[in-house]
Amino acid sequence: MLTYFGRRVNPAEDAADCLGETLLVLWRRRDAFPVERSDQRAWTYGIAHQILRTRRRGAIRRIRLTERLRDELHVSKQFSARSDDHTAIDAMARLSEADREVLALVIWEGFTLTDAAKILGIRPEAARARYSRARTRMRRLLAAED
Repeated sequence: MLTYFGRRVNPAEDAADCLGETLLVLWRRRDAFPVERSDQRAWTYGIAHQILRTRRRGAIRRIRLTERLRDELHVSKQFSARSDDHTAIDAMARLSEADREVLALVIWEGFTLTDAAKILGIRPEAARARYSRARTRMRRLLAAED
């Protein structure tokens, strides 16, 4: 089985990980292990094949996400503490951590309020209320600076 993975996985050192995952699945599904000797080998290799498919899908997803992130970093304007707009940075710093985080997720990172709620582990209604409150406080802080 290690040779099976060794011929299909790059780098070859990952073959041992694939074998370990296969053995783990075999152990978990031991109750479904075929009785017939001829079926046992095919069943085991079928599981190994699924491990390879899952690994390949994961690799493709990682490559796509990396490419998307690289493209976004090239295109999007990055926030920097060295920005010329020190007034906004100072105002953000004076907000509570909760207010600052919801604003950053929605404004800087481009998440929806629903997504921000999931990230923060709060209900969407709570995220909307926090976002509204944070915007109001931010407006007041910016108006006081003028």
